[in-house]
Amino acid sequence: MTAPPKVSFVIINYNYGQYVAQAISSVLSQTYGDFECLVVDNASTDNSRDVIARFEYTDPRLSFEHLDSNLHQMGAFLRIFDRLAGELVCIVDADDFLFSNFAAFHAQLHCDCPTIAATSSGVLETDHAGRPLSSGFAWFLHRKTAGKSFDPSQSKSDHMFLGRRERDLLWRQSTVIEPHELGWHWSPGTANMYKRHYLVRCKPSRAVVSNAATDNYFMPFVHALAGSACIEIPLSAYRIHGSNSHGAQLSMPDLRTFSKAAHERSRARRGAIVRELASRAQDFVASHGRTFWTLMDAPSVPDGVPLNEYFNDPAIQDILNDHFDEILAACGEAETRKALSARMGRKGYKQFLALQGQRKSRSD
Repeated sequence: MTAPPKVSFVIINYNYGQYVAQAISSVLSQTYGDFECLVVDNASTDNSRDVIARFEYTDPRLSFEHLDSNLHQMGAFLRIFDRLAGELVCIVDADDFLFSNFAAFHAQLHCDCPTIAATSSGVLETDHAGRPLSSGFAWFLHRKTAGKSFDPSQSKSDHMFLGRRERDLLWRQSTVIEPHELGWHWSPGTANMYKRHYLVRCKPSRAVVSNAATDNYFMPFVHALAGSACIEIPLSAYRIHGSNSHGAQLSMPDLRTFSKAAHERSRARRGAIVRELASRAQDFVASHGRTFWTLMDAPSVPDGVPLNEYFNDPAIQDILNDHFDEILAACGEAETRKALSARMGRKGYKQFLALQGQRKSRSD
């Protein structure tokens, strides 16, 4: 039997002194004991560091990083990523907290379904004091239109982190979603657990928007690489409070509850996935072949943007222009023409080539 997978929890905090203690305590309360927890403070200006200091020397699984400037969530995560020792990774928002069985359920499903890149569980929405408000994002998971129920007969794992009744519950409440089933199928942030080697695979090699939410970048990317699974059980709390721009009001099925500006920021940040794929086209074509273009489509789907609109967006075309030579070298001229014509339309593709020619002329 292989050793149980180690879980790396990363708590990234900025000015959540009133919440971060509960986040840390919830990690330490996990029934699954094989984990490490790295607490990163993003140069908080409130009492966060004093609160975090109370946990120093209390548990050998805890470690701490105090940054001199606010790198935001993505920047802070990339700063410490290479230090993580776990096979599984969970990025915990400092204003959220986990239920004690969170790691056991996620680790069990990763072992039972070893090919997937990530798992996502339901969340319980709470008020600022942690009092339940609604069942929250349980409805958000795969929207009942994607994936198929987990088939226990496919599991070859000998690991048992749950009792028989809990494992049966996990199997009944889990849905496996294939990589080609694009969309946003997952709960936000804390509710997600990744296989580390897929994070390594799509770790940004170039600059990304530093204040991008990690799930906004990683979840669509790793899912497009290897698929994901959703656990329709609330295993963590998502706190609704005024200091969280994404969690300032209750969720409602099929209704976005964040601002148009936040939606546009998310859409722009997911363009970083296109840049990463385009700049490393030969690498991804070598590993994924013709599905490379399905990977390129992935960022458009969570926001419900038609491919034609997405690939004719000037910001996306700038990225394609910057790395067009890499794409041609990886895919060949005929395949590139076919793929981009299907996404931009023939007229759009001709306009793109014309603009590219103009840019090259100016650079010459």
